[in-house]
Amino acid sequence: MRCMGRLAWVSVFLVGFSLSAAGPACAGAWTQTRGEGLAIVTTARRVAPIGALTGGPISRDTNISQIYLEYGLLDGLTIGAKSYIELSTTDLNASSASLGGFVRKRVWQDGRGGVAAVQVGYAHPIESLLGNVFAQSEPGAVPEAHLAWLYGRGWAGDWGRAFISTGAAYHLRREGTADDLRFEFTTGYAPWRRFMGMISLYGLTPARRGHRRLAEARPLGRLHHVALDRAQ
Repeated sequence: MRCMGRLAWVSVFLVGFSLSAAGPACAGAWTQTRGEGLAIVTTARRVAPIGALTGGPISRDTNISQIYLEYGLLDGLTIGAKSYIELSTTDLNASSASLGGFVRKRVWQDGRGGVAAVQVGYAHPIESLLGNVFAQSEPGAVPEAHLAWLYGRGWAGDWGRAFISTGAAYHLRREGTADDLRFEFTTGYAPWRRFMGMISLYGLTPARRGHRRLAEARPLGRLHHVALDRAQ
């Protein structure tokens, strides 16, 4: 589904109300047309428990910022990069930051809005570059590579635009941290231009034991958010 023009900027503002709020933003299974690109800037706040928003005790409060870039290198082949920073206001040593890149290859397209792709990527911690608060973070980010399978389908008409996107990814993590399997399902609807509402379901589970189990098994969660896009 072609949602945006030659260069699209999307600003996404999120508020999460659980310890397992959604992870970094991504653009699903679609690849960019050769020479075209996409930029997503995400700002989020993660609060737990939800009662903390009305003056109750708070166990975790973090602010998340991400810059996500894609570029169509060839027809059906997209490259990208992303930075991810999570700053805890309740425990500065729980902050983390990483910088990474990926390659996505379209492997199937049905001509009716359906598309499937595979993606490989790598992310590396950058806490040491951001000052003492991040450098002393524990556990902090760890180097990790991932292999993902992605599927998406889009529709458009006089009623607006809609899509579904789903994927499964294996994340290979270093420094004694357990690998994990991640699953995601997102659906969105845009009744008019420059506005889209989205709902995401997500979950992850450890794939093997490690000395540091950052990724505990979690039930499927959900996130509601609204995206305002500025396309040219």
